[in-house]
Amino acid sequence: MSSDMGLPGDQTVHQDAGKIIGGKYKLQVLAGEGGMATVWKGEMQGAAGFSRTVAIKKMKPEFLALRNYIDMFVEEARVGASMQHPNIVQVLDFLQDEQRNYYLILEWVQGIDVHQLVSTFRRANHRLPWGIVAAIGIGCLRGLAAAHERVDVDGNPLPVIHRDVSPQNILLSTGGAVKLTDFGLALAKDRIAMMTMPGTVKGKLSYLSPEGVRGHKATALSDIFAVGTVLWEALAGRRLFDGADDGEVFLKVRDAKVPSLLEERPGLPVKVAEVIHRALAVDPSDRFANARSFALELSILLGGAQNAQGAQQLLGKAVNEVRRFTGEEKVVAHQQVTAVPVQETTSRSEEITKDSWEAADIEFSTIAALNPVVEDLDSVDIWFSDPSIELPPE
Repeated sequence: MSSDMGLPGDQTVHQDAGKIIGGKYKLQVLAGEGGMATVWKGEMQGAAGFSRTVAIKKMKPEFLALRNYIDMFVEEARVGASMQHPNIVQVLDFLQDEQRNYYLILEWVQGIDVHQLVSTFRRANHRLPWGIVAAIGIGCLRGLAAAHERVDVDGNPLPVIHRDVSPQNILLSTGGAVKLTDFGLALAKDRIAMMTMPGTVKGKLSYLSPEGVRGHKATALSDIFAVGTVLWEALAGRRLFDGADDGEVFLKVRDAKVPSLLEERPGLPVKVAEVIHRALAVDPSDRFANARSFALELSILLGGAQNAQGAQQLLGKAVNEVRRFTGEEKVVAHQQVTAVPVQETTSRSEEITKDSWEAADIEFSTIAALNPVVEDLDSVDIWFSDPSIELPPE
């Protein structure tokens, strides 16, 4: 879990600060709040002074009388613990205290989420470099592939469909790692309890698939559509399916009329746009066959493993800069940054060659390129440098 989640307004929860759960998990700093849980930055304490920073997710007391919500929390723990992958936030423990409060102990991710990254660039009137967007997509899709391809101890398929892929659920570490989190709405083949009541749809409306809003069962291809939505928004700098009310958003998602990325962002390489639009096809059969093939296409766009590694390093630099000017523990609305224009290429060549990669908007300021051999990454200048521009509140 990330350290930069929005802080809750109810100050009564702060009374838990310093509390020790299960004899070894200490609640330290309130990090954020969701609909059914609060998240703490905590410390796992062990023998001989051993300690480890963890995220402690506490179910809100008002939900303890609601069986369906307890089932969702338990399912998040059970399913999460069954998946070990570097692109999935790891579940470390699950326990209850004397007051019957539930706690989920998770890997702590020092960083931000995709929503914070994209909104920061937007507020500074910048485009997020497409190479970094591709790196985010690759990491997220690798995590999804691990979930979709999950097997039991005998090798039998036990796929997990996330159903809630969204910018807030894709965490970015200061080292450039991408971590998929929050499997609370996940659909697992081996689920213990019914997680979706008849006539309801799970997930954030703007990130559902067309088949999802029509009431069809979510599949791995529904998750792929959600990733396409996240990446489209990261490139365009705005919400894809937005409206005056939920009804309008519902209709837009159902029809999946996706504006051209090449019109939203002139200069974006054609092949980049084509890959994203393929993931957003209305008919699931027209999308990528699986998360792994989608990730492979994004890797090809980056020009191979070395460039993908370079993009991940740049992502880490961007995360650190966003954290630096927004503050370590919470998002600050007003900050001063430099807006060094990101240059777009006017070329729409069918091939993403070394030249088009260098001319594209992969730099924040004066970075020459992510060359096929990634060099001199330490000399990259991120664009937050001149305290002359005040950001308006979102």
